[in-house]
Amino acid sequence: MVSKATGLVLPSRPKSKPTAKNNKVYVNSSHAADPGVTNDSPPVNRLHLEFFHHFVTDILTFLGFDRFSPAGSAIDMTKYILSAPFLMNQILAFAALHLSIVHPTRWEFYQYHSSQLQTHALSEFNGVKLDVSAETCVPMFLSSSCLAMHVLTEKLLSRPDSFETFLDHFIQSLRMHRGVRAVTSQSWHLLLQSPLKSLLENEGMMLDQSTSGNECLELLAHVDTMFDPAIGSIYRQTVEDLQEAYHASRSPLSNFSRIGPIISWPVIISPDYIDLLSGRRPEALAILSHFGALLHMHNEMWTFGNSGLYLISSINHYLGPEWESWLRWPNTFIQDE
Repeated sequence: MVSKATGLVLPSRPKSKPTAKNNKVYVNSSHAADPGVTNDSPPVNRLHLEFFHHFVTDILTFLGFDRFSPAGSAIDMTKYILSAPFLMNQILAFAALHLSIVHPTRWEFYQYHSSQLQTHALSEFNGVKLDVSAETCVPMFLSSSCLAMHVLTEKLLSRPDSFETFLDHFIQSLRMHRGVRAVTSQSWHLLLQSPLKSLLENEGMMLDQSTSGNECLELLAHVDTMFDPAIGSIYRQTVEDLQEAYHASRSPLSNFSRIGPIISWPVIISPDYIDLLSGRRPEALAILSHFGALLHMHNEMWTFGNSGLYLISSINHYLGPEWESWLRWPNTFIQDE
């Protein structure tokens, strides 16, 4: 299950030891500026209050986060947000991203502010060099979760005209997620002792009770026929993690339950798979098409929209008919449109 890996919104015990040294965590991004940028941060203004209000009244409601844990209430969330400037900037950035989707005529305006706020969030996060502790684990976890959701949503919905360029941007975001994984990997045992304990345990319980599927069964059969056992092993683990994301996203508790496992997959995949995807290996692209099918199955959520269908269609066109057997199941969604 996804919860056995180092997930994001739905984390669990890490598969491997954290890679960060001295228990300090860093998150890299192409958007990140020098930590000194935060010294020139403008004062909070009316626009920031608009973003904050939107996050508390709309995004928290959308996630259903406040219904399953006292720590998810707006008041308690505000306590955590105010305790960490990097979290404050990140939730404001995510709210601005959502407003750019809700109000497409002001897309450039909200996107600009979203990018600026995310830059400040990453600069502050990296600048303070936080140790993972009982006091810092919750804001770090919330910030990392929001960042992962933000980056994935932005790459999926703000697509360039070229599929090749989209892949470059998407792969860049996958590499950035390595830092996000380290946050949850180091803080899991502390989160289970935090006010988020009941929420995480409820999610894990629902995950155990959901029914497993076979969406990736045919894909696994293809992977197992590969001549290079080392590459085949990388693909198998990646596909198994993807199947677990399908399994976990069936949880009926909330949008939080569905989004978490989906966003976790880009975080837990190995750097080796990302390298194969960067090299445009057909098998790696076929796996990404199956991730597109997962996104399309949840296309009613604004965080994904029509991105799943875009991935399936683009990869089908990119690989051509000779890879039809690898793409058979995702391509059924194209036929249904």
